[in-house]
Amino acid sequence: MEDVDPQPLIPGTGGSIGIVGGGWAGMAAALELAQAGRHVHVFEAAPVLGGRARRVARAHPQVAGELDNGQHLLLGAYRHTLALMRRAGVDPDVAFLRLPLQMAYPDGWTLEAPRWPAPLHLLGMGLRARGISWSERAALARVLSEVRAGERGARPQTVAAWLSTTPCALRDRLWYPLCVAALNTPPEQADAAVFRRVLRDSVFAARSDSDMLVPRLDLSRVFPEAAANVVRQAGGTVATGATVRALSRDGARGHGWVVHTASGATHVDSVVIATAPRPAARLLAPLREQASALAPTLAMLDGFAYAPIVTLHLNVGALRLPRPFLALDAGAQAPAQFVFDRAALGNGGAAHDNVWSVVISAADAEGDLEQPELARRVRAQLARQLAPCLPQANRLAQPRGDFVIAERHATFRCVPGLARPHNRTGVAGLLLAGDYTDGPYPATLEAAMLSGSAAAALCMQAEP
Repeated sequence: MEDVDPQPLIPGTGGSIGIVGGGWAGMAAALELAQAGRHVHVFEAAPVLGGRARRVARAHPQVAGELDNGQHLLLGAYRHTLALMRRAGVDPDVAFLRLPLQMAYPDGWTLEAPRWPAPLHLLGMGLRARGISWSERAALARVLSEVRAGERGARPQTVAAWLSTTPCALRDRLWYPLCVAALNTPPEQADAAVFRRVLRDSVFAARSDSDMLVPRLDLSRVFPEAAANVVRQAGGTVATGATVRALSRDGARGHGWVVHTASGATHVDSVVIATAPRPAARLLAPLREQASALAPTLAMLDGFAYAPIVTLHLNVGALRLPRPFLALDAGAQAPAQFVFDRAALGNGGAAHDNVWSVVISAADAEGDLEQPELARRVRAQLARQLAPCLPQANRLAQPRGDFVIAERHATFRCVPGLARPHNRTGVAGLLLAGDYTDGPYPATLEAAMLSGSAAAALCMQAEP
Protein backbone atom coordinates (compact mmCIF):
# COMPACT_ATOMS: atom_id res chain seq x y z
CA MET A 1 0.00 0.00 0.00
CA GLU A 2 1.31 3.44 -0.94
CA ASP A 3 1.71 6.19 1.60
CA VAL A 4 -0.83 8.98 1.35
CA ASP A 5 0.59 12.32 2.41
CA PRO A 6 -1.86 15.16 1.84
CA GLN A 7 -0.04 18.29 0.75
CA PRO A 8 0.11 20.88 3.56
CA LEU A 9 -1.96 23.99 3.04
CA ILE A 10 -0.29 27.33 2.41
CA PRO A 11 -1.84 30.18 4.41
CA GLY A 12 -4.23 32.15 2.21
CA THR A 13 -2.24 34.96 0.64
CA GLY A 14 -3.46 34.91 -2.95
CA GLY A 15 -6.58 36.04 -4.75
CA SER A 16 -10.06 34.57 -4.82
CA ILE A 17 -11.14 32.13 -7.52
CA GLY A 18 -14.66 31.09 -8.48
CA ILE A 19 -15.00 27.63 -9.95
CA VAL A 20 -18.20 26.86 -11.81
CA GLY A 21 -18.67 23.09 -11.71
CA GLY A 22 -17.74 20.54 -9.09
CA GLY A 23 -16.79 17.70 -11.41
CA TRP A 24 -13.35 16.15 -11.62
CA ALA A 25 -11.83 19.03 -13.60
CA GLY A 26 -13.33 21.67 -11.33
CA MET A 27 -12.26 19.91 -8.15
CA ALA A 28 -8.75 19.34 -9.53
CA ALA A 29 -8.47 23.10 -10.09
CA ALA A 30 -9.96 23.75 -6.65
CA LEU A 31 -7.47 21.44 -4.94
CA GLU A 32 -4.49 22.98 -6.73
CA LEU A 33 -5.58 26.52 -5.88
CA ALA A 34 -6.55 25.81 -2.27
CA GLN A 35 -3.26 24.09 -1.55
CA ALA A 36 -1.44 27.05 -3.10
CA GLY A 37 -3.12 29.49 -0.70
CA ARG A 38 -5.92 30.87 -2.87
CA HIS A 39 -9.45 31.50 -1.64
CA VAL A 40 -11.64 29.09 -3.63
CA HIS A 41 -15.41 29.14 -4.09
CA VAL A 42 -16.92 26.14 -5.91
CA PHE A 43 -20.45 26.26 -7.34
CA GLU A 44 -22.00 22.94 -8.36
CA ALA A 45 -25.54 22.81 -9.76
CA ALA A 46 -26.15 19.14 -8.90
CA PRO A 47 -26.77 17.84 -5.36
CA VAL A 48 -23.64 15.62 -5.54
CA LEU A 49 -20.08 16.49 -6.58
CA GLY A 50 -18.48 14.63 -9.48
CA GLY A 51 -20.09 15.92 -12.67
CA ARG A 52 -20.36 13.12 -15.20
CA ALA A 53 -18.55 10.70 -12.84
CA ARG A 54 -20.50 10.83 -9.61
CA ARG A 55 -22.58 8.97 -7.06
CA VAL A 56 -26.27 8.83 -7.88
CA ALA A 57 -28.21 10.98 -5.46
CA ARG A 58 -31.28 8.77 -5.31
CA ALA A 59 -31.49 5.17 -4.09
CA HIS A 60 -33.20 2.29 -5.85
CA PRO A 61 -35.36 -0.05 -3.74
CA GLN A 62 -34.26 -3.27 -5.48
CA VAL A 63 -30.61 -2.44 -6.25
CA ALA A 64 -28.88 -1.83 -2.94
CA GLY A 65 -25.75 0.15 -2.20
CA GLU A 66 -24.19 3.39 -3.39
CA LEU A 67 -24.44 3.44 -7.18
CA ASP A 68 -22.61 5.60 -9.70
CA ASN A 69 -24.11 7.25 -12.75
CA GLY A 70 -21.77 5.08 -14.82
CA GLN A 71 -19.23 2.31 -14.32
CA HIS A 72 -15.71 3.68 -14.83
CA LEU A 73 -12.47 1.82 -15.47
CA LEU A 74 -9.25 3.77 -14.94
CA LEU A 75 -5.70 2.90 -15.97
CA GLY A 76 -2.48 2.84 -14.01
CA ALA A 77 -1.25 5.38 -16.56
CA TYR A 78 -3.56 7.97 -15.00
CA ARG A 79 -0.61 9.26 -13.01
CA HIS A 80 -1.88 12.80 -12.57
CA THR A 81 -5.25 11.57 -11.31
CA LEU A 82 -3.62 9.23 -8.80
CA ALA A 83 -1.20 11.96 -7.63
CA LEU A 84 -4.03 14.44 -6.99
CA MET A 85 -6.00 11.77 -5.14
CA ARG A 86 -3.06 11.25 -2.79
CA ARG A 87 -2.75 15.01 -2.27
CA ALA A 88 -6.43 15.04 -1.28
CA GLY A 89 -5.82 12.27 1.26
CA VAL A 90 -7.27 9.34 -0.73
CA ASP A 91 -5.28 6.09 -0.90
CA PRO A 92 -5.57 4.61 -4.44
CA ASP A 93 -4.97 1.14 -3.02
CA VAL A 94 -8.15 1.52 -0.97
CA ALA A 95 -10.14 3.32 -3.65
CA PHE A 96 -9.44 0.87 -6.49
CA LEU A 97 -9.17 -2.81 -7.25
CA ARG A 98 -6.00 -3.05 -9.36
CA LEU A 99 -6.03 -5.75 -12.05
CA PRO A 100 -3.52 -6.62 -14.78
CA LEU A 101 -4.35 -5.59 -18.34
CA GLN A 102 -6.94 -8.07 -19.59
CA MET A 103 -9.71 -8.76 -22.03
CA ALA A 104 -11.61 -11.92 -21.11
CA TYR A 105 -14.84 -13.32 -22.55
CA PRO A 106 -17.20 -15.88 -21.02
CA ASP A 107 -16.31 -18.53 -23.63
CA GLY A 108 -12.66 -18.55 -22.50
CA TRP A 109 -11.18 -16.19 -25.14
CA THR A 110 -8.62 -14.35 -23.01
CA LEU A 111 -5.75 -11.91 -23.26
CA GLU A 112 -4.13 -11.11 -19.91
CA ALA A 113 -0.76 -9.51 -19.26
CA PRO A 114 1.45 -11.14 -16.64
CA ARG A 115 3.10 -8.91 -14.07
CA TRP A 116 6.40 -8.78 -15.99
CA PRO A 117 8.42 -5.60 -16.67
CA ALA A 118 7.27 -3.57 -19.68
CA PRO A 119 7.26 -4.33 -22.55
CA LEU A 120 7.83 -8.02 -21.72
CA HIS A 121 4.35 -8.14 -20.19
CA LEU A 122 2.95 -7.69 -23.72
CA LEU A 123 5.02 -10.63 -24.97
CA GLY A 124 3.70 -12.70 -22.09
CA MET A 125 0.15 -11.64 -22.89
CA GLY A 126 0.53 -12.88 -26.46
CA LEU A 127 2.18 -16.15 -25.46
CA ARG A 128 -0.43 -16.94 -22.80
CA ALA A 129 -3.45 -15.96 -24.89
CA ARG A 130 -6.37 -18.40 -25.01
CA GLY A 131 -8.62 -18.91 -28.01
CA ILE A 132 -6.31 -16.95 -30.31
CA SER A 133 -4.44 -18.48 -33.25
CA TRP A 134 -0.73 -17.93 -33.84
CA SER A 135 -1.49 -15.84 -36.92
CA GLU A 136 -3.71 -13.62 -34.77
CA ARG A 137 -0.93 -13.33 -32.19
CA ALA A 138 1.40 -12.18 -34.95
CA ALA A 139 -1.19 -9.61 -36.04
CA LEU A 140 -1.46 -8.42 -32.44
CA ALA A 141 2.32 -7.91 -32.35
CA ARG A 142 2.19 -5.92 -35.61
CA VAL A 143 -0.43 -3.52 -34.28
CA LEU A 144 1.48 -3.03 -31.03
CA SER A 145 4.64 -2.29 -33.05
CA GLU A 146 2.76 0.42 -34.95
CA VAL A 147 1.52 1.87 -31.69
CA ARG A 148 5.02 1.96 -30.24
CA ALA A 149 6.45 3.61 -33.36
CA GLY A 150 4.39 6.74 -32.79
CA GLU A 151 2.69 9.19 -35.13
CA ARG A 152 5.51 10.17 -37.50
CA GLY A 153 3.79 11.30 -40.70
CA ALA A 154 0.57 9.50 -39.86
CA ARG A 155 -2.41 10.85 -41.80
CA PRO A 156 -5.75 11.51 -40.10
CA GLN A 157 -7.87 8.37 -40.17
CA THR A 158 -10.46 6.48 -38.20
CA VAL A 159 -9.76 3.47 -36.03
CA ALA A 160 -11.74 1.27 -38.43
CA ALA A 161 -9.61 2.42 -41.39
CA TRP A 162 -6.38 1.92 -39.46
CA LEU A 163 -7.30 -1.63 -38.43
CA SER A 164 -9.00 -2.64 -41.68
CA THR A 165 -6.50 -5.45 -42.41
CA THR A 166 -6.44 -6.81 -38.85
CA PRO A 167 -8.08 -10.23 -38.31
CA CYS A 168 -11.77 -9.91 -37.47
CA ALA A 169 -11.49 -11.64 -34.09
CA LEU A 170 -8.87 -9.16 -32.88
CA ARG A 171 -10.86 -6.21 -34.19
CA ASP A 172 -14.17 -7.32 -32.73
CA ARG A 173 -12.93 -8.70 -29.42
CA LEU A 174 -9.95 -6.50 -28.59
CA TRP A 175 -9.36 -3.29 -30.51
CA TYR A 176 -12.93 -2.17 -31.15
CA PRO A 177 -14.13 -2.73 -27.55
CA LEU A 178 -11.05 -0.91 -26.24
CA CYS A 179 -11.67 1.94 -28.67
CA VAL A 180 -15.29 2.34 -27.64
CA ALA A 181 -14.38 2.11 -23.94
CA ALA A 182 -11.56 4.67 -24.19
CA LEU A 183 -13.03 7.16 -26.68
CA ASN A 184 -16.80 6.50 -26.37
CA THR A 185 -16.85 6.83 -30.14
CA PRO A 186 -17.62 4.09 -32.70
CA PRO A 187 -14.49 2.81 -34.53
CA GLU A 188 -15.92 4.05 -37.83
CA GLN A 189 -15.75 7.61 -36.42
CA ALA A 190 -12.99 7.48 -33.79
CA ASP A 191 -9.64 9.23 -34.22
CA ALA A 192 -6.96 6.58 -34.70
CA ALA A 193 -4.16 8.93 -33.59
CA VAL A 194 -5.80 9.57 -30.22
CA PHE A 195 -6.52 5.87 -29.73
CA ARG A 196 -2.90 4.95 -30.51
CA ARG A 197 -1.71 7.61 -28.04
CA VAL A 198 -3.87 6.15 -25.28
CA LEU A 199 -2.51 2.67 -26.03
CA ARG A 200 1.10 3.84 -26.23
CA ASP A 201 1.01 5.78 -22.97
CA SER A 202 -0.65 2.93 -21.10
CA VAL A 203 1.27 -0.15 -22.31
CA PHE A 204 4.78 0.96 -23.24
CA ALA A 205 5.96 2.82 -20.14
CA ALA A 206 5.97 1.20 -16.69
CA ARG A 207 4.23 -2.16 -16.48
CA SER A 208 1.86 -0.82 -13.84
CA ASP A 209 0.64 1.83 -16.30
CA SER A 210 -1.32 -0.86 -18.13
CA ASP A 211 -3.11 -2.00 -14.97
CA MET A 212 -6.87 -1.61 -14.92
CA LEU A 213 -8.27 0.18 -11.86
CA VAL A 214 -11.88 -0.53 -10.93
CA PRO A 215 -13.35 1.85 -8.30
CA ARG A 216 -14.22 0.21 -4.98
CA LEU A 217 -15.71 3.45 -3.63
CA ASP A 218 -18.40 5.51 -5.26
CA LEU A 219 -16.94 8.03 -7.71
CA SER A 220 -17.81 11.12 -5.68
CA ARG A 221 -15.81 9.77 -2.72
CA VAL A 222 -12.87 8.69 -4.88
CA PHE A 223 -11.80 12.31 -5.44
CA PRO A 224 -14.30 15.20 -5.66
CA GLU A 225 -15.56 15.06 -2.06
CA ALA A 226 -12.04 14.60 -0.68
CA ALA A 227 -10.89 17.65 -2.64
CA ALA A 228 -13.89 19.59 -1.31
CA ASN A 229 -12.76 18.83 2.24
CA VAL A 230 -9.36 20.33 1.46
CA VAL A 231 -10.97 23.46 0.01
CA ARG A 232 -13.08 23.94 3.14
CA GLN A 233 -10.11 23.33 5.44
CA ALA A 234 -8.30 26.09 3.56
CA GLY A 235 -11.15 28.52 4.22
CA GLY A 236 -12.92 28.18 0.88
CA THR A 237 -16.49 27.18 0.13
CA VAL A 238 -18.09 24.35 -1.84
CA ALA A 239 -21.79 24.71 -2.59
CA THR A 240 -23.96 22.01 -4.19
CA GLY A 241 -27.36 22.76 -5.64
CA ALA A 242 -25.91 26.13 -6.62
CA THR A 243 -26.59 26.84 -10.29
CA VAL A 244 -24.58 29.74 -11.69
CA ARG A 245 -27.00 31.90 -13.65
CA ALA A 246 -24.56 34.43 -15.06
CA LEU A 247 -21.09 35.92 -14.91
CA SER A 248 -20.41 39.65 -15.09
CA ARG A 249 -17.54 42.05 -14.77
CA ASP A 250 -17.05 43.44 -11.28
CA GLY A 251 -17.68 47.12 -11.94
CA ALA A 252 -17.68 48.02 -8.24
CA ARG A 253 -14.08 46.94 -7.77
CA GLY A 254 -12.91 47.80 -11.27
CA HIS A 255 -11.46 44.31 -11.75
CA GLY A 256 -12.44 40.67 -11.40
CA TRP A 257 -15.79 38.97 -11.82
CA VAL A 258 -19.14 38.47 -10.15
CA VAL A 259 -20.65 34.97 -9.99
CA HIS A 260 -24.44 35.17 -9.83
CA THR A 261 -26.52 32.38 -8.24
CA ALA A 262 -30.02 32.24 -6.78
CA SER A 263 -28.59 32.92 -3.33
CA GLY A 264 -26.68 36.05 -4.33
CA ALA A 265 -23.50 37.38 -5.91
CA THR A 266 -19.92 36.34 -5.14
CA HIS A 267 -17.03 38.64 -6.08
CA VAL A 268 -13.85 36.88 -7.24
CA ASP A 269 -10.64 37.80 -9.05
CA SER A 270 -10.84 34.98 -11.62
CA VAL A 271 -13.31 32.36 -12.77
CA VAL A 272 -12.69 28.79 -13.97
CA ILE A 273 -15.67 27.45 -15.92
CA ALA A 274 -15.44 23.71 -15.34
CA THR A 275 -18.79 22.60 -16.73
CA ALA A 276 -19.60 20.55 -19.81
CA PRO A 277 -19.27 22.45 -23.14
CA ARG A 278 -22.93 23.41 -23.50
CA PRO A 279 -23.33 25.07 -20.08
CA ALA A 280 -19.94 26.74 -20.60
CA ALA A 281 -21.16 28.24 -23.87
CA ARG A 282 -24.34 29.48 -22.18
CA LEU A 283 -22.29 31.35 -19.58
CA LEU A 284 -19.88 32.83 -22.10
CA ALA A 285 -22.34 33.84 -24.82
CA PRO A 286 -23.94 36.78 -22.92
CA LEU A 287 -20.57 38.48 -22.41
CA ARG A 288 -21.18 40.56 -25.53
CA GLU A 289 -18.51 43.15 -24.79
CA GLN A 290 -15.95 40.37 -25.18
CA ALA A 291 -17.57 38.88 -28.30
CA SER A 292 -14.56 39.12 -30.60
CA ALA A 293 -12.19 37.56 -28.07
CA LEU A 294 -14.61 34.78 -27.20
CA ALA A 295 -15.69 33.95 -30.76
CA PRO A 296 -13.10 31.17 -31.42
CA THR A 297 -13.83 29.51 -28.07
CA LEU A 298 -17.60 29.68 -28.57
CA ALA A 299 -17.27 28.23 -32.07
CA MET A 300 -15.34 25.24 -30.74
CA LEU A 301 -17.76 24.72 -27.85
CA ASP A 302 -20.64 24.69 -30.32
CA GLY A 303 -18.78 22.31 -32.64
CA PHE A 304 -18.84 19.24 -30.42
CA ALA A 305 -21.02 16.24 -31.14
CA TYR A 306 -21.81 13.92 -28.24
CA ALA A 307 -22.11 10.20 -27.58
CA PRO A 308 -24.21 8.63 -24.82
CA ILE A 309 -23.24 6.02 -22.27
CA VAL A 310 -25.87 3.78 -20.69
CA THR A 311 -25.23 1.81 -17.49
CA LEU A 312 -27.59 -0.84 -16.17
CA HIS A 313 -27.29 -1.83 -12.52
CA LEU A 314 -28.92 -5.27 -12.28
CA ASN A 315 -29.96 -7.15 -9.16
CA VAL A 316 -28.66 -10.69 -9.81
CA GLY A 317 -29.39 -12.33 -6.45
CA ALA A 318 -26.47 -14.49 -5.34
CA LEU A 319 -24.88 -14.90 -8.79
CA ARG A 320 -21.17 -14.09 -9.17
CA LEU A 321 -18.94 -13.63 -12.20
CA PRO A 322 -15.76 -15.73 -12.43
CA ARG A 323 -13.80 -12.45 -12.71
CA PRO A 324 -14.39 -8.92 -11.44
CA PHE A 325 -15.44 -8.01 -14.98
CA LEU A 326 -15.93 -9.69 -18.33
CA ALA A 327 -16.15 -8.43 -21.90
CA LEU A 328 -19.24 -9.26 -23.94
CA ASP A 329 -19.91 -9.68 -27.65
CA ALA A 330 -22.06 -6.71 -28.62
CA GLY A 331 -24.52 -6.72 -31.51
CA ALA A 332 -27.89 -5.46 -32.65
CA GLN A 333 -29.89 -7.36 -30.01
CA ALA A 334 -26.96 -7.69 -27.59
CA PRO A 335 -26.01 -4.12 -26.70
CA ALA A 336 -23.72 -4.55 -23.69
CA GLN A 337 -19.92 -4.48 -23.96
CA PHE A 338 -18.78 -5.11 -20.36
CA VAL A 339 -20.26 -6.46 -17.14
CA PHE A 340 -18.78 -5.75 -13.68
CA ASP A 341 -19.44 -7.77 -10.52
CA ARG A 342 -19.87 -5.32 -7.63
CA ALA A 343 -19.41 -8.06 -5.02
CA ALA A 344 -15.85 -8.53 -6.33
CA LEU A 345 -15.20 -4.88 -5.49
CA GLY A 346 -16.25 -5.29 -1.88
CA ASN A 347 -19.60 -3.58 -2.44
CA GLY A 348 -22.75 -4.83 -0.76
CA GLY A 349 -22.67 -7.63 1.79
CA ALA A 350 -24.34 -10.80 2.95
CA ALA A 351 -27.54 -8.91 3.73
CA HIS A 352 -27.90 -7.63 0.16
CA ASP A 353 -28.31 -9.21 -3.24
CA ASN A 354 -25.38 -8.86 -5.59
CA VAL A 355 -25.43 -6.18 -8.27
CA TRP A 356 -23.83 -6.28 -11.70
CA SER A 357 -23.10 -3.07 -13.56
CA VAL A 358 -23.42 -3.45 -17.32
CA VAL A 359 -21.91 -0.84 -19.64
CA ILE A 360 -23.03 0.28 -23.10
CA SER A 361 -20.68 2.93 -24.51
CA ALA A 362 -21.38 4.90 -27.70
CA ALA A 363 -24.99 3.92 -27.04
CA ASP A 364 -26.61 5.78 -29.95
CA ALA A 365 -29.39 3.26 -30.56
CA GLU A 366 -29.80 2.05 -26.99
CA GLY A 367 -30.29 5.55 -25.60
CA ASP A 368 -33.65 5.73 -27.36
CA LEU A 369 -35.00 2.39 -26.11
CA GLU A 370 -37.56 2.21 -23.33
CA GLN A 371 -35.76 1.18 -20.16
CA PRO A 372 -37.71 -2.08 -19.60
CA GLU A 373 -36.93 -3.20 -23.17
CA LEU A 374 -33.25 -2.31 -22.81
CA ALA A 375 -33.02 -4.22 -19.52
CA ARG A 376 -34.76 -7.21 -21.14
CA ARG A 377 -32.25 -7.28 -24.01
CA VAL A 378 -29.28 -7.01 -21.68
CA ARG A 379 -30.54 -9.76 -19.37
CA ALA A 380 -31.16 -12.02 -22.38
CA GLN A 381 -27.65 -11.28 -23.65
CA LEU A 382 -26.12 -12.10 -20.28
CA ALA A 383 -28.13 -15.32 -19.94
CA ARG A 384 -26.97 -16.47 -23.37
CA GLN A 385 -23.33 -15.36 -23.37
CA LEU A 386 -22.50 -16.27 -19.76
CA ALA A 387 -23.77 -19.83 -20.10
CA PRO A 388 -20.28 -21.30 -20.83
CA CYS A 389 -18.87 -20.03 -17.52
CA LEU A 390 -21.95 -19.71 -15.29
CA PRO A 391 -24.27 -22.75 -14.97
CA GLN A 392 -27.05 -20.62 -13.45
CA ALA A 393 -26.91 -18.00 -16.22
CA ASN A 394 -30.45 -18.80 -17.35
CA ARG A 395 -31.72 -17.17 -14.14
CA LEU A 396 -30.59 -13.80 -15.48
CA ALA A 397 -33.44 -13.68 -17.99
CA GLN A 398 -35.87 -13.11 -15.11
CA PRO A 399 -35.79 -9.54 -13.75
CA ARG A 400 -35.13 -9.00 -10.03
CA GLY A 401 -34.68 -5.23 -10.15
CA ASP A 402 -33.02 -2.96 -12.66
CA PHE A 403 -31.68 0.58 -12.46
CA VAL A 404 -30.93 2.13 -15.87
CA ILE A 405 -28.93 5.35 -16.07
CA ALA A 406 -28.43 7.07 -19.43
CA GLU A 407 -25.94 9.94 -19.81
CA ARG A 408 -27.06 11.26 -23.19
CA HIS A 409 -24.18 13.73 -23.51
CA ALA A 410 -21.59 11.64 -21.66
CA THR A 411 -18.58 12.66 -23.77
CA PHE A 412 -17.68 14.41 -26.98
CA ARG A 413 -17.16 12.27 -30.07
CA CYS A 414 -13.41 11.99 -30.53
CA VAL A 415 -13.22 12.24 -34.32
CA PRO A 416 -10.23 13.07 -36.58
CA GLY A 417 -9.52 16.78 -36.95
CA LEU A 418 -11.63 17.85 -33.98
CA ALA A 419 -10.87 21.40 -32.77
CA ARG A 420 -10.81 21.66 -28.97
CA PRO A 421 -10.63 24.94 -27.03
CA HIS A 422 -7.67 26.06 -24.94
CA ASN A 423 -7.98 26.65 -21.20
CA ARG A 424 -7.62 30.34 -22.01
CA THR A 425 -10.81 31.89 -23.36
CA GLY A 426 -9.17 35.05 -24.67
CA VAL A 427 -10.65 37.08 -21.81
CA ALA A 428 -8.49 37.96 -18.80
CA GLY A 429 -9.44 36.12 -15.64
CA LEU A 430 -11.80 33.73 -17.41
CA LEU A 431 -10.65 30.15 -18.03
CA LEU A 432 -12.06 26.79 -19.08
CA ALA A 433 -11.42 23.37 -17.55
CA GLY A 434 -12.79 20.03 -18.69
CA ASP A 435 -11.96 16.80 -20.44
CA TYR A 436 -12.93 18.46 -23.74
CA THR A 437 -10.23 21.17 -23.66
CA ASP A 438 -7.19 20.89 -25.90
CA GLY A 439 -5.02 17.98 -24.80
CA PRO A 440 -3.59 14.62 -25.83
CA TYR A 441 -6.38 12.38 -24.55
CA PRO A 442 -10.07 11.72 -25.18
CA ALA A 443 -12.78 12.49 -22.61
CA THR A 444 -11.32 10.61 -19.64
CA LEU A 445 -10.88 11.40 -15.96
CA GLU A 446 -7.16 11.88 -16.58
CA ALA A 447 -7.91 14.47 -19.26
CA ALA A 448 -10.27 16.26 -16.88
CA MET A 449 -7.73 16.34 -14.05
CA LEU A 450 -4.92 17.55 -16.31
CA SER A 451 -7.16 20.31 -17.62
CA GLY A 452 -8.19 21.39 -14.13
CA SER A 453 -4.56 21.64 -13.02
CA ALA A 454 -3.66 23.58 -16.17
CA ALA A 455 -6.46 26.08 -15.56
CA ALA A 456 -5.34 26.53 -11.95
CA ALA A 457 -1.76 27.18 -13.06
CA LEU A 458 -2.92 29.80 -15.55
CA CYS A 459 -4.97 31.52 -12.84
CA MET A 460 -1.91 31.86 -10.67
CA GLN A 461 0.36 32.94 -13.53
CA ALA A 462 -2.02 35.80 -14.37
CA GLU A 463 -2.00 37.23 -10.85
CA PRO A 464 -0.35 40.65 -10.47
